[in-house]
Amino acid sequence: MLPGKKTGRPRAVGPAEPAVLRHLADEGVSVTEAARILKISRSTACAALAASR
Repeated sequence: MLPGKKTGRPRAVGPAEPAVLRHLADEGVSVTEAARILKISRSTACAALAASR
């Protein structure tokens, strides 16, 4: 492996998605519906919301 090279599975949620997810949740959209809009799994959406708090 090269030094500084990231290994492993790429993240499903990019740097902008938690902000969009938080905005949708604040508007009253359910986590399930917000996950469908962003095309990520519900569990990933829940984890991103928990990490952004």
